[in-house]
Amino acid sequence: MEHLVAALSWDPQIRGALIVLTAILILPGSVYLLLATNTGAKIGFVLAMAGLSGWITVMAIIWSVYGIGLKGREKHWKVQEVVVQDVRNAGVKAMQDFPKGWHQLPAGNPVRADAQAAADAALLPAAPPAAGHEAPAAPKEPPRYVTPFKTTADYVILDAYDKGGDNQLFTIGHHKFYFRHSAHYATIHVKPVLNQTGGPGGAPPTPVPDPSAPDYYVVMVRDLGSLRFPPLVVALSFGTIFAVSCYWLHERDKRIWAERAAGEPAPAPA
Repeated sequence: MEHLVAALSWDPQIRGALIVLTAILILPGSVYLLLATNTGAKIGFVLAMAGLSGWITVMAIIWSVYGIGLKGREKHWKVQEVVVQDVRNAGVKAMQDFPKGWHQLPAGNPVRADAQAAADAALLPAAPPAAGHEAPAAPKEPPRYVTPFKTTADYVILDAYDKGGDNQLFTIGHHKFYFRHSAHYATIHVKPVLNQTGGPGGAPPTPVPDPSAPDYYVVMVRDLGSLRFPPLVVALSFGTIFAVSCYWLHERDKRIWAERAAGEPAPAPA
């Protein structure tokens, strides 16, 4: 028996499924067994289902409010393309009138800092896998842009701009409320650095953009993600089960009350 249990540990999927199945049998199963011995198999099942679905509904609502527990995708900047020289040649329609209607983001702006991190990831090649880890699978579609640099020292960031995403109604705490979401675009303007000799004492020189090199623009759009969508689906699904279970139990109670008022014997537990 010990060898059989040890053999199951080779596959995490089988081991995880057995753990979940055991937990269901011990926790909800023990509650159902207790209810079934007192109220009958049918009524006990509905009572256990109502309690379990109600608890999961409350938990999922808390997850949705605070953005914890079962999470979806975090909001992030999604790189559309890297444009060389003239950003108005980008395939994104919002770039056709650049810089008209765009807002320049000053240094230290949190939107700019977040967009710069996404731009660095787009301009540099993917990092090699760590020792002991497999390389990521190749994308199904070829990339829409080519990474022109090797390190962040090969270029300097000149400007950052954003456009859209400004239809916010009000804010409560950390939560922002919108009437509708308009697309929020950002672009980071970078330029290759000029090759320079080291400074006095061997200090590295201050990066200076090369005036003869082309300009690069990283065009991005804000992906709002789906952080609260999975817990909302769980709350709606189990909330429906909870409502149906409670309605069924209430209708059964009403039938029993009507039969008792008419002097008829109440039905035996199912």
